[in-house]
Amino acid sequence: MKKNITGSMKMNLQHFAEYNGIISRDDAQALIPEEVSREIIEGAVQNSAVMQLATRAPNMSRNQRRMPVLGSLPMAYFVDGEAPDGGLKQTTKMAWKNKFLNVEEIATIVPIPEAVLDDTDYDIWGQVRPRIEEAMGVLFDRAVLFGETAPASWPEHVL
Repeated sequence: MKKNITGSMKMNLQHFAEYNGIISRDDAQALIPEEVSREIIEGAVQNSAVMQLATRAPNMSRNQRRMPVLGSLPMAYFVDGEAPDGGLKQTTKMAWKNKFLNVEEIATIVPIPEAVLDDTDYDIWGQVRPRIEEAMGVLFDRAVLFGETAPASWPEHVL
């Protein structure tokens, strides 16, 4: 920065010319407390019936994971025939299909002006965080069970 004749500082505003810049998760990862995000995710799980009852999927390093699942189950049959060695036994088969887990982000923003935070002696975060966890759990359940606001990359709803 340069000083002008009056002694005030001149800033090069071209430095700030990028109008669509964004701080990405990678840019701010060091600032995000892991224990807070982990606690919110755990709270969302506790507030979701689907996540409590489902088998937990492995951690994913990509946005999509292929998962082989049973497409048809074997059938059991009674042995046809009277003699112990003379009965006919039917055959059956099993088959697998590829299903894909598609990761989609769930987010909630609760804007609280700094002036409000400065003027209160009440634990606002203590009230906000459980409601965020609840909202995320409800959103996930509605998307999985009923297809409400489900991302386009997800399969059809369960019910």
